Amino acid sequence: MAKGRRTERRRSGTWSRLLVSVCLLTLVVSTVAVQAAAAHPDGYRVQPGDTLETIAERFGLSPRALMRANGVRHPRDLRVGQLLTLGPEAGLEGTRFTVDSEDELLSLSRAAGVSLRRVARANQLLRPTELPAGLALWLPDHAPAVALPTAGDPVLRRAPRVAAAVRQGLPLWELLVLNPQPGTLGQPLLVPVRAGEIAVAGAEGARPSIVERVAVSAQPVTRGDVAVVSVTTAEPVTCAFTYADMSEVCRDTEGSGTHWHALVAFSPMRAPEPVTVTLRLSPAEGETVTLPVVLHVTGGRFDYERLDLPSDRQALLDPTLSQAETAKIASLRPLRSPTRHWTYPFRQPVESAVTSYFGSRRSYGYGFTSYHAGTDFDGEVGMPVVAPSGGVVVLAESLVVRGNAIMIDHGWGVVTGYWHLSAIDVVVGQQVAAGERIGAVGNTGLSTGAHLHWELWVNGVAVNVLSWLDPDGPAAVLGPTP
Repeated sequence: MAKGRRTERRRSGTWSRLLVSVCLLTLVVSTVAVQAAAAHPDGYRVQPGDTLETIAERFGLSPRALMRANGVRHPRDLRVGQLLTLGPEAGLEGTRFTVDSEDELLSLSRAAGVSLRRVARANQLLRPTELPAGLALWLPDHAPAVALPTAGDPVLRRAPRVAAAVRQGLPLWELLVLNPQPGTLGQPLLVPVRAGEIAVAGAEGARPSIVERVAVSAQPVTRGDVAVVSVTTAEPVTCAFTYADMSEVCRDTEGSGTHWHALVAFSPMRAPEPVTVTLRLSPAEGETVTLPVVLHVTGGRFDYERLDLPSDRQALLDPTLSQAETAKIASLRPLRSPTRHWTYPFRQPVESAVTSYFGSRRSYGYGFTSYHAGTDFDGEVGMPVVAPSGGVVVLAESLVVRGNAIMIDHGWGVVTGYWHLSAIDVVVGQQVAAGERIGAVGNTGLSTGAHLHWELWVNGVAVNVLSWLDPDGPAAVLGPTP
């Protein structure tokens, strides 16, 4: 019986290997067909699904230089079968080479003095060691920008994640992390490029011609944190985005109307599942462009805490005592002031250790029905509390549950709160700078001991404030200063 099972397993393994070989052969044939059609001694023949931007990225060129060299007035004027000049007049540095029957890519790359991977990327080669005679290759003098797989590519249609990994010269697992589901034709495909940059490909074309670059601060995103989706456009646009039941505006870091950032905040209670962020880019003339980007939200790890309140503060758990307070906080935390006052990273408002982390599930004696919306720092009554960054004070008063409280509007939808203070040293409307004293640690309100509760909201959603202390945190892509 054991020998029979081994024979059966060997046969199964043989058929599996044969199936894989057939699939790879199909990919090779499809890729060679595309390369042979696109190759030309004098330039590049436009293929179905190509855009001016994807061709420029493939060969490391400026789209505008490519347009000037070929007399293309508008990116949308590109047509299938058109022969594009890729010589020095388009800004391309390198050598066009036609493969002989005995040539191999390794020897060609060594002769050109460039890496095998660089040549393979520039020519979108699936199997660099098997080159058909007559194939025209480009041997670059420098590293070209990574090419975006186009939806018209038959390889992309058959095996999008495999093709994208090969074309980008990246491990397949990186594509699987960004695209865990195989997907169907027409579903956007995320392709990592460099420093968080992604390319979005779909069945109707690689991406809208108005879009030059799309990037995500990190993938996957832990719930309770922020992701920043960045987009660069070829012309000024206005930008807004939606996800789940949220509708927000993008932020322009340069004021040019071509560099936009969407701050996407996730509650720590959100289900860990993919979320589609839809960017809407509206030029001064023409139709609005819709660009979907899928973010993969993971569960993260959160503590469980049971709190035993002193007898004299048990009554503060009565929600009727804090209705007015809750309404006031709810009206201030979604502030979306258009002026950015804050610098990045934030500084810690009190010099002490963390005693309770953000997102912890909490019980006050009757089940874990709530979560900790901030981060608690240990301290003694009277220790100074400073502003973590610039902003305008929007609340400074004594509350029932939160005790002596302060809230600061930092702009661009970023708001912070400070609870249980023993002293308030600012007034509403006051502009504060990073490091300026705003109050002191205390034990007021619903508190079990002296500490500072520090909270941060982005577009009204409570998020982990500790990630804003990290110089390499998600908001770092917005730059250190306004």
